[in-house]
Amino acid sequence: MAHRALTLKYRPQVFADLIGQDHVSRVLTRALENQRVAHAYLFTGARGVGKTTSARILAKALNCEKRRSERAAGKLKTVDPCNQCTPCVEITSGVSLDVAEIDGASNRGIADVQALREKVRFAPTGGAYRVVIIDEVHQLSGDAFAALLKTLEEPPAHLVFIFATTDPQKLPDTIRSRTQRFDFARVPLRKVADRLVEIQKREAADSEGVKFTLTEDAALLIAHKSEGSMRDAVSALDQVISAGEPEVNEELVRRVLGIADREAFFTLGDAIVRRDPKAALLALHAAFDKGLDPRELAEGLSEHVRHMLILKIDPEGGDLVALARHDLDRLIEQGRDWSESDLLRLLRLASEAALPMRDSPQPLIHLEAAVLQMATLEPGETLATLLERLEQLEQRLGGGGGAAPRGTSGGGPATRATTSAAPARPPAPAPAGAASPSAAPPRRGFGPGGATSAGSDPRASFGTPMTSPSASPVPRPLTNVATPAGAASATALAEAPELSPELEARWKDVLSGINGRKRMLGAFLEACRFMGCAGNTVCVGMDDLHRVVVEEQENRALIGEEIRRAFGDLHALRCVTGESAGGAAMPRPTAQDLKPMVDQAIAWFEGEVIERARRGETPPE
Repeated sequence: MAHRALTLKYRPQVFADLIGQDHVSRVLTRALENQRVAHAYLFTGARGVGKTTSARILAKALNCEKRRSERAAGKLKTVDPCNQCTPCVEITSGVSLDVAEIDGASNRGIADVQALREKVRFAPTGGAYRVVIIDEVHQLSGDAFAALLKTLEEPPAHLVFIFATTDPQKLPDTIRSRTQRFDFARVPLRKVADRLVEIQKREAADSEGVKFTLTEDAALLIAHKSEGSMRDAVSALDQVISAGEPEVNEELVRRVLGIADREAFFTLGDAIVRRDPKAALLALHAAFDKGLDPRELAEGLSEHVRHMLILKIDPEGGDLVALARHDLDRLIEQGRDWSESDLLRLLRLASEAALPMRDSPQPLIHLEAAVLQMATLEPGETLATLLERLEQLEQRLGGGGGAAPRGTSGGGPATRATTSAAPARPPAPAPAGAASPSAAPPRRGFGPGGATSAGSDPRASFGTPMTSPSASPVPRPLTNVATPAGAASATALAEAPELSPELEARWKDVLSGINGRKRMLGAFLEACRFMGCAGNTVCVGMDDLHRVVVEEQENRALIGEEIRRAFGDLHALRCVTGESAGGAAMPRPTAQDLKPMVDQAIAWFEGEVIERARRGETPPE
């Protein structure tokens, strides 16, 4: 007996045999049960997923004599064809006069469609319907579609069109709108593997079948190679069986189908995750010496890293990785010490390596560079971690060595004061009944470096009590005034007395309100130093770095609202910088201090450093 291909021998003959297309078979079965068969269907999907097979099963179900007799007697048991009556046998063998199966690629002209229109006018000879199956219908010409349109719009009662295509977008809208469309999905890998195992068992039970054993690894590998096409998987199995080996294992499948050995990728992946560039190069060349193409190596490496990433995200995601259980465990172990973000970077490097290899006369060089870059890739940090570390560094450099707690005394003075300082506002006179300056005991200054002079009058700037809104002058808009170092008002601010509990409580109220609305801005203000009130101005000492943040327009408006809420409608903010802010001078963070963190950020984003002209300077031409 002549050999018969497995794709023909085990082609589904009833709706229940369709694998992975339950959504299609369920609707068609219900339509047959309720006698609501449409006059035109459109089956779309990838190759080898069952479009033409479903069309033949539907044609047999419409013309099956047994099903028609059961319906006439009111005893319909199933809508599946019996595959034993004359119409079923003729349709299965492709000799039925009532079913016309046409190739759209070779019968695409207007003359072919006109001849078809003449044939379908006549009633069926042996069945109940004439069924026209046009495969790859999208290859019909525009004139052919126009000639088919009238018949498709008003077909005879006995005529059913079934169109099958892999590219439905090429069909005219006038054709698509007159059909019922069913989208066939790719068959899941596990279902493809199960189908191959079932074929192996049926072959073993068949007296004329081929006797062989099929391992799980081999079935999964063939299923993965088919990319969701059942026909491709069965054809690949038939090819492997032709080798004549009694056992179809993974090694045989790789040798017959020309698939790269997975062990080579495990060895290469192990060297990469250990960050061993020497071992990675040796593993790469060992695989290349076995005859593997560099492009196939790049694709296999991308797939290997992709498997590690999927199993890192979901250790139970075996349905997305067509591997046996022991290989899944090895992949999980390989990616255990790598984060999802770093595995994504590896996957990007491996995927991008294949692009320049397509047209390169030496593709292995590009793959070597990619493997070395992957094997020397440093661990990345998330953006949130980098921002947190930058904030901690900023607080440490601006807080006088970190001796003062947050919220009480903060940023030390900058080494230089801003030159855009507004004139200092003269201090308000002390009210009647206030203690005389001579009676005031010596007070310690605000800076951690020592006390103020006993002869100075610390209340000249800060002794004025809080005034009510009714007794205050017209309120000023919120301003940020950077007081130059050495100015008279700066000296007065540096010699300010200790703050009263009332002022401290009101400033904490301001910080609480800002933290509730903008946490980052609140953290910046907590690192600054509240110095008290001078008239209707709230004075805060800070360095240049903090002042830049506070002076931002949106932040300035928010701070002003909270100050007026806590201190009264007539209070504004004054930023005091330079030596007048108190404390020993601390050096500003330099580019060398921040270079390691900047390098990490650049490596994380794989970006390029863009040097921008500083404010007020003209960029070089």
